[in-house]
Amino acid sequence: MNKKILLSTIAATLLSTSLSAIEIEDYKIIEGTYQDAYLNGSLTVEGGNQDQTSYSSHVDATGRVIHNSAPFSWQANGIVSGDWSQGANDGDKSLKSYNASATTRFDKYLYNDDTWFYYGSGDLGYRKQVTSNDADDPYVKIGAGMGYGRMYDATALAKALRVVEDLVKYKIISATPADASMIELAKVIDLEAEYRSKYGAREYKKYWYEDMEKILKKAGVLEKESLGAFGIVRINEIFSYEKIGGRFHGWKVRAGLGQVLSNYDGKSEDTTADVEFEYGKPYGHSSQFTERALFSKVLDSDSAINFQFRNSMTYTYELSDKIDWDNSWILTHDNYDKGDDVTTNALTTGFNYYLPNELVFNITLSLNKTDGTNGQSVETPDWDTKLYTGLTYRLK
Repeated sequence: MNKKILLSTIAATLLSTSLSAIEIEDYKIIEGTYQDAYLNGSLTVEGGNQDQTSYSSHVDATGRVIHNSAPFSWQANGIVSGDWSQGANDGDKSLKSYNASATTRFDKYLYNDDTWFYYGSGDLGYRKQVTSNDADDPYVKIGAGMGYGRMYDATALAKALRVVEDLVKYKIISATPADASMIELAKVIDLEAEYRSKYGAREYKKYWYEDMEKILKKAGVLEKESLGAFGIVRINEIFSYEKIGGRFHGWKVRAGLGQVLSNYDGKSEDTTADVEFEYGKPYGHSSQFTERALFSKVLDSDSAINFQFRNSMTYTYELSDKIDWDNSWILTHDNYDKGDDVTTNALTTGFNYYLPNELVFNITLSLNKTDGTNGQSVETPDWDTKLYTGLTYRLK
């Protein structure tokens, strides 16, 4: 009898493990929207034992929107930053610089699947450099071409896994639901905007949580008849106070032509041949790797620059429900017909601790180096190293 009980226990454990073996990449729901936005700032003021009060300040805001549907996908990214400073010596003037940029891509799928699409693109930029009295001319570029592939947003499944992990921990549910139920739960989580639109900002959570409860009840994992007050509070705290980073998987490539309508120097209006590549890969339930590369070949023979290459890699690992480890490497290379080619490497690594009230405490180490002097770029013989801490406000 004891052997039978032992075998039954082992079988149940193995069955439970197999049922909960869902991976982030199993979520391939096309419909969905992902948004995030952050505001960051810093200020240093010094006075006494110097000719005048000195200060240094920085502020930046970033945001992105990604929308996916069967017939099309659309994404937009933007960043605005500004710096103001004044030295400690008599005669030191206040200095300021600012930069704003935005990019957008619209992909229209030919067969409402994950294969061929045609795209339109737009890039905007506006800046004032610290050494200039006035802002440069705006940068405007448009493009169009063909592409292949699709990136899937699986953030909703990452949220569902976080919720289920917490409910199991507090014995509100008995086990992780089967994969099909997890996908169904993630679908409901992904429809938050629809619930808000249908029921209003004050009432929608009631119906939203009720539908999550129905899925867990149907899966047969609820310990009681309902989630109860504690279960509802825990779900609300997870969605409100615990940051769950974006989870994306898949790849897409674009190839087409671009036209610079306006450039910072007020003169260069080049035609370009462009190739773009995007790739996303979640590793386990707690980490995310993304890769974005852009190659742009200038087709005008009288242009000073031959081609540009941009590559951005990021890796994020969730150490706990409130601590993330973020890493990035941005490589840029400008190839000129005359003079030095310019290559810049920017590496960062840091930790984010998510506080209540949408605040994030971060500590970051950055390393930057530029090889070659040409155009607006100046070579740095050694790595520029900075270690800084601060608070970031999560807008979205």
